[in-house]
Amino acid sequence: MKSEYNIALIGELNGCIETTLEVLAARDFPVAKVFPLASGAEQFNTPRINESEEDSEDEEFETQTNTVMFSGKPVDVLEIEDFDWQQVDIAFFLTDTETTQKWADIASEYCVVIDNSGTFSADENVPLVQIGVNEDNLSRYAETNKISIASSESAQLAVAIKQLHQEVGLVRVSVSSYHSVSAAGKAGVTTLAGETARLLNAKGIKSELFPQQAAFNVFPQLGEFNDDGISLDELRLVNEIRTLLNDPSIIVSSTQVIVPMFYGCAQAVHLQTHYPVDLEEVAQTLHHSEGISLAESVCDYPDMINDVIGNADVKIGRLRKDVCDPNGINLWVCADNVYFGIASNAVQVAEKLILTYL
Repeated sequence: MKSEYNIALIGELNGCIETTLEVLAARDFPVAKVFPLASGAEQFNTPRINESEEDSEDEEFETQTNTVMFSGKPVDVLEIEDFDWQQVDIAFFLTDTETTQKWADIASEYCVVIDNSGTFSADENVPLVQIGVNEDNLSRYAETNKISIASSESAQLAVAIKQLHQEVGLVRVSVSSYHSVSAAGKAGVTTLAGETARLLNAKGIKSELFPQQAAFNVFPQLGEFNDDGISLDELRLVNEIRTLLNDPSIIVSSTQVIVPMFYGCAQAVHLQTHYPVDLEEVAQTLHHSEGISLAESVCDYPDMINDVIGNADVKIGRLRKDVCDPNGINLWVCADNVYFGIASNAVQVAEKLILTYL
């Protein structure tokens, strides 16, 4: 085990990269150097909705500085095309599948790749790992020098139900995930802010990033649909939950919805157990599950703004029995999709990696 590690981060500036750097510093990760990487000049620009009085719908761009802050000091952002991967021990791929497919194989020749894009989540040779759920699977990382971490919605759901599945056994999991616009990255946040501003100023908008207007609206689509009307993100959740729980027989049903919120993901979850379970037993299991905060009463639920955003815990409320199914349990599961779902999960995997295997 080395005393310090060089870390590369590939993802969005002013988004998951900065949040991950914040988590690395907060958790005192033994960092020697950090290398934030960007792909192409467009990564140094953030789209901003044109709010002039003119009718033009063109986007303007605000130039970002080419540094990010880490432990109170500016760090230069480097071009990924010119980067020497031999400089780093661990590379966090917190980006889209296109970028991961282009660079992860190259990076893994020199360092351990921790990927959040889902590129390798169905690859049997790449371990899918969620700390607190199946962290022993991390031991297989050396087969490819790659580790896949679950999507933010899969991660919070797996953390919430893992102990229940282990102690009671679940037959079926039905989940409706209410995603903030940051599920589409910083472009989603900018889109919602811009649409809201224009609508409040009686100006028209044109939906481009999302299939419908994001401001003051909800719609049940995250990502493209296949021929059966199921999105790839919904399929990803189904497959990742089965893999994380190591139970290919469990029935998982998923609907994903975009709501006009900047950060966070809330899930309405229905569980079906093998036999009727006392609600107090369920509550005790959740209370003793690591990384979970359970509301005090069946009527309580977390405040997304004050309790969830910027927090690394999974928050659970509205725990109750199903009124029609004696084997049914309903609960409300919330987490910060960026701070918990991307940054904290990636850093905790790296912590376990260096503590046990590097």
